[in-house]
Amino acid sequence: MCTSVETLAAFGFMKFLSENLNQLLFEGVMRKILTCLVLVFLLLPSGLAAAAPPDPPYLPDYVVKQGETLFSIAQRHGTDVDTLARLNNLSDPRQIYAGQHLSLPAMLAGVDLNAWEKHALQLGETFSLLSRRTGLTWDAVAEVNHLLNPDNLLVGQVVMLPNTDDPMTLALAGAGDTWLSLALRHGCSSWELMHLNPEPVYAGKGLLLPGEGVSDFLPYPIASLALTPQPVVQGNAVVFSLQTVAPVTCEIAYLDHVEPCYVQDDTQLYAFVSLSPLLEPGTYPVTLRVSVEGEEPLALDLPVVVTAGRYGYERVDPPAGYEDLADPVLLQSERDKLDALALECRTPERYWELPFAYPVNTSISSYFGSRRSYGGSYNSYHAGVDFRASTGTPVHVTQPGAVMLAEPLAVRGNAVMVDHGWGVLTGYWHLSRIDVQPGQQLAAGDVVGLVGSTGFSTGPHLHWELWVDGKPVDALQWVEPFYDFGDPAVLPVSELDYE
Repeated sequence: MCTSVETLAAFGFMKFLSENLNQLLFEGVMRKILTCLVLVFLLLPSGLAAAAPPDPPYLPDYVVKQGETLFSIAQRHGTDVDTLARLNNLSDPRQIYAGQHLSLPAMLAGVDLNAWEKHALQLGETFSLLSRRTGLTWDAVAEVNHLLNPDNLLVGQVVMLPNTDDPMTLALAGAGDTWLSLALRHGCSSWELMHLNPEPVYAGKGLLLPGEGVSDFLPYPIASLALTPQPVVQGNAVVFSLQTVAPVTCEIAYLDHVEPCYVQDDTQLYAFVSLSPLLEPGTYPVTLRVSVEGEEPLALDLPVVVTAGRYGYERVDPPAGYEDLADPVLLQSERDKLDALALECRTPERYWELPFAYPVNTSISSYFGSRRSYGGSYNSYHAGVDFRASTGTPVHVTQPGAVMLAEPLAVRGNAVMVDHGWGVLTGYWHLSRIDVQPGQQLAAGDVVGLVGSTGFSTGPHLHWELWVDGKPVDALQWVEPFYDFGDPAVLPVSELDYE
């Protein structure tokens, strides 16, 4: 029989025994206690064993296939390039190769992500509604997505969901609504509604409806509103995609900037938010203002979460004879000239499509956003991507557009800027020769000049910049198909005149 706690306490009266005897008795009692514990564990009912926690997450091993990029791998597996680069200690996300083994973010055992797809939350969607659409419980979907608090998801935040071929829309229950009244209003059966929405109906409840159609979940005239995935890395651009039920005009306001929306067709519009690589990580308010002729304007306030980028530090010491080009006054005056040119450029047509091409097919020597010191403190950043190339290498325009600047500058040397429409520009600095002129129409791949080392340059290379709504952003975001914008316009000669 197992020794009880009372039996152990009774040994107090034996303190008068010798220390050795006391130790022997204590060890004997402990042996009996341990034996009892082992027997209890072995005799536990088998049902308790089934309540053991699930297998812990593991790091899947992925083998890179021919033609894949880190971006395409991230898209397929519900993550992002920055996460994969950190997880695999990749200093250059471009330099992966077929056959390379990569670790993916932790995933639950038995989950096949090939049967799941990425979904960016749209305005009005909730995690519980999306989970219900999959036929799984919300906690199961949350576990796959490693979410501790699914109720705090933001518009644009990406989750992984099982593939489904059943189209559904969202609706909002009103005061006094019943399953029958909802079914009659939306043209479906009440039992189908109850099957998709098992909880009782009440005013303000979000509901799933079978089939395609315009949701009445959102304020008029918005049919859908989506963002590029959140959180957004410093130095990247955020895309707002707006679908309306009637023609509208709109603008977007953020960080003391107001920018226009760009019209794809009568009811599809896009807007951009460009983030500086020096912007502190945090949550920033963005206001989208939508107007229908004859109606009161609608203002939507949406948070955008900004996370830190992986930016290094570079010290650039001016070579002999170039000290004057590092003068802060000269640097700022030339920047002001380009800023003024970029801020005026809001061509309403789009002539580009994703992905942008690389201007030269060489290795990168310096990335966008690197903190720069020109012989002093690190108070600036690298506004473009540097490609290592020999003098005379042809430089190709990365998308169709019109030349808006082609002239020698003091700091940037022989420089070319191209307008691609919708506020998107590219710049090509330090050329040894300029082969275009302002106003010239360019097709993707046309040569704009040759690599050189003119201006403030420490050696032959191409500095390539990409601007969105007047601000430089990371051009490497745009060499991947990070968003589907549809077909671009045909480049008209008469509408882009920079002569």
